[in-house]
Amino acid sequence: MRRARGGAGGRMAKHLRLARLLELLTVIKYHPDWGPKKLAKYFEISEKRLYDDLNELNAANIPLVYNGKGYSYLSMSALPPVRFTIDEALALVMCGTMLEGQKDDVYSRLARGAAAKLLELLPEESRRMVMALEGKVSVRGKGSSELNHALKAMNEAVASRSTIECSYYSYSSGKTTRRKIDPYGLIFRGNSWYVLGGCHSRGEVRTFRVNRMKDIEATGEKFEYPEGFSIEDHVRRSWAVFQGAETDVEVLFSPKLAPLIEEHKWQPEQEIDKLEDGSIIFKTKVAGTLEIRRWIMSWGEGAEALAPESLRHEIAGIAAGMAKSHARAKRIPGGAKKQAAPAAKKKKPRKMK
Repeated sequence: MRRARGGAGGRMAKHLRLARLLELLTVIKYHPDWGPKKLAKYFEISEKRLYDDLNELNAANIPLVYNGKGYSYLSMSALPPVRFTIDEALALVMCGTMLEGQKDDVYSRLARGAAAKLLELLPEESRRMVMALEGKVSVRGKGSSELNHALKAMNEAVASRSTIECSYYSYSSGKTTRRKIDPYGLIFRGNSWYVLGGCHSRGEVRTFRVNRMKDIEATGEKFEYPEGFSIEDHVRRSWAVFQGAETDVEVLFSPKLAPLIEEHKWQPEQEIDKLEDGSIIFKTKVAGTLEIRRWIMSWGEGAEALAPESLRHEIAGIAAGMAKSHARAKRIPGGAKKQAAPAAKKKKPRKMK
């Protein structure tokens, strides 16, 4: 695999500074009374760095002057107003709320800070509307505790095209091995984060669940993306993230479940045939049947796999095993069977003398 040319970290730093300079223009426009200390605190940088940014803007022919309290523009004609609609503001705040719902101390803190900065830039009326929703919007993540420091490390590796090493636990093999990975990108599916990347030991693109990646270390090596590689194209045929042989799948859904299936777009390429009794046949093509098998079974007796025959047999076998487990006496921890409590003995009525 070819090595990437150096300078990725420098380019990333330049992009971050450019984003800060653009935001600084907007903040000064709406808060001309903010002095150097408040501006530096807002951007979480030193006052020296702030002065460097101000000088950079002046050098770019953006005339800034100190007005006694903060900074103002000599001419506002070259600065188009940046205004959020109330819907745009709510959408950004909702994104922050979703991150907070993942119970992650890294991105939740950053999301809260970003939301606070957004509120400060909103007009007074819009700010009141957004703040009125505080405590009235809840987005709860289901088991997404893997969105942690490992995710932050992987984001940095993806952005800088840095090869990493980690200890990875494979659920299928039950073993933990040391892996060397070129992370091409991150995807979020089924309440979990995954990394798609080139696995050096397997010699192919593999999928890694982030919360199973431990002891992540940067190797100091850079990588280049495979020519023509696209994350979206790679997972397009997957039901969620995992790959396998492309298979045509057909599922019969009962009239009761049909509306729930029809109201959602499950796959980019799917077909639905409506039957006279109100039931439907859902058709799609997937790369591997493991994930769609779980989905079919989650609908219970209202779903029946019609094709392929191998998938139908797999589901029948699993269902039979579950039925057998639930038909026998309930087991409790320790392997003992839970026995029914003995019936209380009835006391004979005493004879009256």
